[in-house]
Amino acid sequence: MNKSMKTTVLVAFMALGLLCTFYFVLGRYRAEVQYKGYDVVADYNQFLTLAYEDGTDPLDYFKALKEAGVTKIAMVETTIDTMRALPGSDLHTELVGRDLRITGSKAELDFIEEGLQTLKDARTMDRQSQGVLVVEGRPQDVVTHRVGAFDLDQNRVGDFGTRSSVLEYIGLGFDAAQIQAVQDAGLDVVLRPSFYARMQDPVTTMTRFMDAVKTYNPNQSWVIFAGNDFYSNRSGDDAQMIEKTFSDFLADNHMAMGLIEASNQRGHMELRGSAGFMRQDAVRKIRAFTTWDYLQNKFDYGIPMHHNGEELTNVYYRAISERNIAVVFLAPYSKDNTVITNTESYGSVLHTLSDRLGDKGYISGDVVPIGTWSPNGIAKVPVALGVVAAGILLLNLIITLPMVVNGLIALAGIGLTFIFFVLGKMTSLGNLAFNLAAITVYASLAVAFVLKCYRWIKSGDRSLIYIYLRGMLILLGAIAITMIGALSEVAFLSGTDYLMELSEFRGVKLSQILPIGFAAVLYMSYVGFGRTDKKRGLRTGEIQGVLNQDVKFWHAGLAMVMLVMVGILLLRGGNTNTEVPAFELLSRNLMEMYLPVRPRTKAILIGFPAVVAFIYMGYRRRFELFSFPAILAVAIGMADIVNTFSHIRTPVLMSFGRIGVEYVVSAVVSLIVIVILELLRKGYDAYFA
Repeated sequence: MNKSMKTTVLVAFMALGLLCTFYFVLGRYRAEVQYKGYDVVADYNQFLTLAYEDGTDPLDYFKALKEAGVTKIAMVETTIDTMRALPGSDLHTELVGRDLRITGSKAELDFIEEGLQTLKDARTMDRQSQGVLVVEGRPQDVVTHRVGAFDLDQNRVGDFGTRSSVLEYIGLGFDAAQIQAVQDAGLDVVLRPSFYARMQDPVTTMTRFMDAVKTYNPNQSWVIFAGNDFYSNRSGDDAQMIEKTFSDFLADNHMAMGLIEASNQRGHMELRGSAGFMRQDAVRKIRAFTTWDYLQNKFDYGIPMHHNGEELTNVYYRAISERNIAVVFLAPYSKDNTVITNTESYGSVLHTLSDRLGDKGYISGDVVPIGTWSPNGIAKVPVALGVVAAGILLLNLIITLPMVVNGLIALAGIGLTFIFFVLGKMTSLGNLAFNLAAITVYASLAVAFVLKCYRWIKSGDRSLIYIYLRGMLILLGAIAITMIGALSEVAFLSGTDYLMELSEFRGVKLSQILPIGFAAVLYMSYVGFGRTDKKRGLRTGEIQGVLNQDVKFWHAGLAMVMLVMVGILLLRGGNTNTEVPAFELLSRNLMEMYLPVRPRTKAILIGFPAVVAFIYMGYRRRFELFSFPAILAVAIGMADIVNTFSHIRTPVLMSFGRIGVEYVVSAVVSLIVIVILELLRKGYDAYFA
C-alpha cells in the first residue's frame, strides 16, 4: 500500500468516526434540552433567625423572600439542637452520666420522644415529671470532641467545653405546625430528610419521611438529603430492598433525587451509601449548589460594578447555565462582617439572575430532572477506530513508520476497542484511555495542519490583510480538526452519569499538556532548527546542535517565560483555588453579560491569535526566533477547545457556542496582534536594520 492510499484509508476511518459521533451529540442534546428549570431555596431555620434579627414577622419575612426570587422554603427534619435554637424555646439539655436529660414543654417532649423511635437500639425514656424527659444514654452517644457528630449543615459538632449527646443532632421528623404555617402563607415548601446511619434504623427513618411527603407535600418534585448518609446503609438483601422501596417512592411521586456539588466544583458532597442508587436509570437526577461560607461575604466583592451582590449573581448563573445545577440553596449574605437581613439585597441578586437565565430559556420554580441518556456502547466502536487511525496518521507525520509497525498499532487498537466496547470489559478504563487519546491526537493533528501551512508559505510578499485573512482561515481549519476530538469526547464521556458528574474524566490536566509536547516534536519534524530545505522529518543533527549551543542570557529568559506560561496553564486550568486578578474577573463578567457565551481567556488571548501570528512570521520571514514558542501557544489553543468539551456537565450547545464566540473575539485580537508585529517590523527596518 503506497503512502497516499494509506492516508486515504486512515482519513476514511476518521471520517466514519466523526459521522458516528453525531449519534451521541443528538442523544446528549435530547437529555439536556428539557433540563431548563431551577429552584432557589431558603432554609427555614437559617432565615427564621434573619427574620427575628430584622424585626419582621417570620411569615411576612418569608413572603418578602418569595417576592425577592426565592421559589421554595426548605424544611429540614427537626433536631433537639434546632428546637433549642428557636427564639422563644425553653428547651434545655444536659448529660447526667451518659443519659440525656431534656427539659421543655409537654409538646416538645412528646415530639422528641416520638422522633427517637427511629433509633437502631431502643432506649428507655423516662418522664420524670411533666416537663422533664430522660433518655437512656450509651457510651457511643457522648460527644466531647469533633469526631462522630454532625449538624444538619454537615459541620462537626462538639468541643464546646462541655459534653453533649449525639442524640441532640439526630433528625426527629418534621414540625407539622411550621409546615402548615409556611404553606398557609402561600409559600412552597420542600422537605429534606436527615438520616444518621450510625444511630438510626434506615427502614423506619425512610418510612417516616415518605409518610411526611404524602401528608404535607405530595407535589414535591425533588429530594436532597440534609446529612452525610443515605438510607441504604446495610448489606445484601436489606440494602436492595431499601433502595427498591425508595426508588419506587420517587417514581410513584414523580420526584428526582439530587446531590450537592462539592465546594471545588468537582463531584459532589459525600452521601454515603448512595453511589449505586444514584447510578440507576430508574432514578431521575438533578444537581444542587449551596452558597458556601466563603461566598456569603461576597456581596461586596470590592471591584467596580460588584458592590451589590453582582458576583453572587454571576456565581449562581454559571452554576445553573454551565454546570447542570437545578437547585440553588441560599445562605445569609454578609457585608463588612455584618449579616444582611433586608430582603431587597437578596432580591437584587435573584431578580438579575432570573432575567439573565430567562434570556437563555431557563424557568424559575419549575425543576424538571435531566433526561435519561444511556447510549449503546457498541456505537463507540467506529469512533474508537477513528481515533486509532488518527493516532497512526499523527505518528507518521512525525516519523515514517514501516507498514508492519502501522499494522501492529492498528491491531492493538482494534483489540482494545473490541474488549472495551464490544465485550463491555473495563469500559470505564476504555472511555478514559480513548478519550485522552482523542483529545491529544486530534489537537496535535490541528497543530500539524498549521505547521504544514507555515512550511509551504514561507515565501512571497503579501499584504497584511491577505496574511490576516489567510491566518483566520487556517485557524478555522485547525479548529475543525480539533473539533473531531471534541465530538469524540461527547461519545466516550456519554451517559447521564457524566452529565450529573457521577462519573468524571480524570485526565484533564494531562490532556492539556500532551498536545504541547506533541507540538514541540511536530515543530522539530516540520520546521526544525536552522533548516534551509522543506523536507519533513526528525533530524538528530539539528537536535544535537540545539542541545550543544551556548546558552545566552536571553535564551534562559525565554525558557523561563515559557515555563511560567505552562505553570499558569496548569494552575489556572480546571477548578483550582488560584485567585483570579480583579481586572480579569471584571473582564470575564462583562463578557459573560454581553456575549452569548463567555469565551476562555487562553483561547482568545493566546491560542487562537498565535495561529495568525505564526502565519504572519512565515510570510514576513521575521520574528522566526519566536516561532517555536508560538507553535506551543497554538497547541494551548487547540487543547483549550477539547478542554471545553471535557467539562461534560456543560450543555453541549453552550460548548459549541463558546468555540464560535472565541473565534469571533480572537479575530479582533489577532488583527491587533499582527498590526503590532507589522509596526515593530517596520520600525526595526527603519531605525535598526
